[in-house]
Amino acid sequence: GYQRRVRGGFILCLIIVTFRLSVYCDNMSYSGYYRGRGGGPRGPRPAGIRQPGGYGPPPLPPDMIYKSFDPLESKHLFQRVAPEKDDTEISQAIIAKNQELTPPPEELAKLQEQVTKLTSIVDTLVVSPAPEVDIEEMRVVGSFKKGTILANHKTADIVLIIKHLPTKEDITNIQNLMKEKMNAQQPEKERKKATTKSHESGFSYTFNGSTLNVFVTTLPNNTKETIDPEKHLKLENLKNSLAAIRHARWFEENAYQSSIRILVRILKDFKKRIPFFKNVNPWTIDLLAHHSAVSNTNGNTLSVPQVFRRCLQLLAAGILLPGSASISDPCEPGFVKAHSFMSYEHQDELACGAQTLLRALSHGGYKEILAMKGARKITFENAVMFDGIIVTPSKLAYEKPAEPTEPMETNGLSLQ
Repeated sequence: GYQRRVRGGFILCLIIVTFRLSVYCDNMSYSGYYRGRGGGPRGPRPAGIRQPGGYGPPPLPPDMIYKSFDPLESKHLFQRVAPEKDDTEISQAIIAKNQELTPPPEELAKLQEQVTKLTSIVDTLVVSPAPEVDIEEMRVVGSFKKGTILANHKTADIVLIIKHLPTKEDITNIQNLMKEKMNAQQPEKERKKATTKSHESGFSYTFNGSTLNVFVTTLPNNTKETIDPEKHLKLENLKNSLAAIRHARWFEENAYQSSIRILVRILKDFKKRIPFFKNVNPWTIDLLAHHSAVSNTNGNTLSVPQVFRRCLQLLAAGILLPGSASISDPCEPGFVKAHSFMSYEHQDELACGAQTLLRALSHGGYKEILAMKGARKITFENAVMFDGIIVTPSKLAYEKPAEPTEPMETNGLSLQ
């Protein structure tokens, strides 16, 4: 009888330990989604997502090492010790800065006038092609199309798609034709003010302070053909122009909140005046602003100050650092990180600078961060005091590996 009781107690303990271990594994799984090594998700099975071995999300890429910390998604894990601060003053400052960065209506109207003229010319050429030009279509792209253009940036980006691989001669022919037809629609006394300038992807047309930056590309299938570097435009430039069309379309369909456009303008202003932001391209800024405003599991709409603060929190936590899950590019196949073009040094500089900005913001330094009138210039070299608190800039963590200065010689062989 004693042995039966011991054996029964041992089995009961084993069952309890096994149950607790399974609960522990569930809680420690990635984002609460995977169960064990090969199981599917907890809760109802998602329709249409079947992987080998059962239902589950698409397999994670091997280079996705971690998901950066997000305070908004972790509020339930940290009990507040003080009530949240009133964001009224910060909100008013951000709105005022956005108004300062937004072009005046008359400036936009002049630029829109030139875009409309070029659109009518291209539409005519599509219906009745000129001998030297076979245009497929024209798309307005960039910040002018997205509604995130900054004041005094009187430039509209336009992609011109032709039916064959564009050559350098094509660029010259299109540039001369567009200048001739655009000048014909300008006031006769001011036509001499119009200028054109060619660049590696197309040309620009400037009239009365407004510039149309035209990028020439071809149909996607044509990019698979053999390209002669001496004759055709670079393949990279052709693909970048096509990508600009996808970016503009995606932003128009998904960036429906005004807070996204406000944050894009703020970050573009950072890019102009804050050193560590200069290496972030406009498309990454668009994706970061959208992610900060929209990507949250509770589905709540965030206020402008919350979106701005969350953006700095994500950057400071390393969302654009090596090994981070980052933000995937929705316009590229597979999993392409939004910051894949940035070097390790630039990624480290961005995270380091964002940490300093976030600490300044936490202690009332929003006027300095936004460069409001009358505010002192924020520095990233020396400690600065905000509201009685000394904020010390973060130090860079990345150290570039030293290159060998002299070759090693072994048995008469030189090893570099």
